Amino acid sequence: MHFYTRIFAISALTVGVVLATVITLSWSRIMQVELEHLDARLCMEARRIIPRFDDQGMARNLPVPGDTGEAAQSLLADLVSKLRVGSPDMLMFRTESVSPYFQLATADQPTRRLIAELDWTIAGQGRSRCQVASFEQEGGSWRAGLLQVEDKTSLVAVDVATTTSGLKDTLSKALIVVVPISLLFSVLGSWLIASHTIRPINHLQRAMERVTKKDLSQRLSSKGEDREFQVLIEAYNTMLDRLEDSFQQVSRFTADAAHELKTPLTVLRGKLEQAVLSGDTSRLDLNAILDEVGQLAAITRKLLLLSQADSGSMALHLEPVDISGLLEEMIADIELLTEGQEVQCTLEPDLVIRGDLVLLRQLLNNLLANVIHYGLPGREVSIQARQNGPFIEVLIRNYCLPMAAEVRNQLFDRFYRGKPEHTRGISGSGLGLSLSREIARAHGGDLTLEPSAQDIVLMKLSLPVVI
Repeated sequence: MHFYTRIFAISALTVGVVLATVITLSWSRIMQVELEHLDARLCMEARRIIPRFDDQGMARNLPVPGDTGEAAQSLLADLVSKLRVGSPDMLMFRTESVSPYFQLATADQPTRRLIAELDWTIAGQGRSRCQVASFEQEGGSWRAGLLQVEDKTSLVAVDVATTTSGLKDTLSKALIVVVPISLLFSVLGSWLIASHTIRPINHLQRAMERVTKKDLSQRLSSKGEDREFQVLIEAYNTMLDRLEDSFQQVSRFTADAAHELKTPLTVLRGKLEQAVLSGDTSRLDLNAILDEVGQLAAITRKLLLLSQADSGSMALHLEPVDISGLLEEMIADIELLTEGQEVQCTLEPDLVIRGDLVLLRQLLNNLLANVIHYGLPGREVSIQARQNGPFIEVLIRNYCLPMAAEVRNQLFDRFYRGKPEHTRGISGSGLGLSLSREIARAHGGDLTLEPSAQDIVLMKLSLPVVI
């Protein structure tokens, strides 16, 4: 089923249920009010026909029972008129007095038994002595009013159908007009609700259809949309931002990787072709070929590690690693390679973490190699290692050629090697820092470039202390 159809059906069903409920409750309330009015009229008539005698003992408010049958018929006709009953068969009454004796009642009706057997309740509120009760008579529902004053009693009962039939006719005539109009408005309202609800979704669908692998720049505007759809649109735009960044990063990474691999492969091909064309394999420079193969292997390994880091699958062989001892060992090696640089070391002893020794060695080796390659001869190099709360921090500070802010912002980008004046005569792939940061993050830490003067590079490595 289409979503539009589902919304339309739910809306129409809801409106239909509400309409049916309103009609049912209204009919119930109307019947309740009409029954209260009927009780009031019955009590009023019962009070009117209760015998009242003059000094001679004659009922002054009722037909004189000279002929009891005619008097009863006369009173019956009067009550039918007062209560607006459709026919005399739908009404019964009884009025009587013990002293003086007086009695009028509809013939062939069990009025005496009704007075004795019905469960009467006080009508209305206050001190009213009138009582009312309901009963079934010959398949119909009846309502009766009873008034008892001293030894006088009066009863008036009518078939409730005389009251409800008129209301039912009126309601039927009203429903013939109201129901079709209500259904028409229900369908129109459901169509409007479904159209308004589906509009943002259609908007989102059209925008998604415009997104292709070559154009991820399409964004949706949340202006004027409902708050719920604003959240959905913002989530969609955020997803596209990440997707576009990832796509561009993958494209740039692939292009840079191809460029970096192209140079050593070209050198290898040239040397091999030169040897083949000369027909003298002894002229083959095996050391140069070995260097190029080594560079290719290093780039390949770094790319593999970066790929594992991107997918979150970098495998760590955790073991206790003494960072202090590892740094002392590696600093001793670089002191032999520095060109007049004075290395100042401040290392706290016994800084131990759980980590991958091989990867951590590669991380520190990348940082120290950068100090050797890009540090200024004759300038100081500072290396500190300390515990700061739950982290072990390694700070490496060296002087360099001045670097602009835009260069600093790109130092961790893959294959980025800085301006030509920084890399002149220095080989490399531009993957060292980005790989070092991924290794640090894989251990739960981070590698950051701290704020400093333009001619100073201050790297901070943070690694968590895991007991």
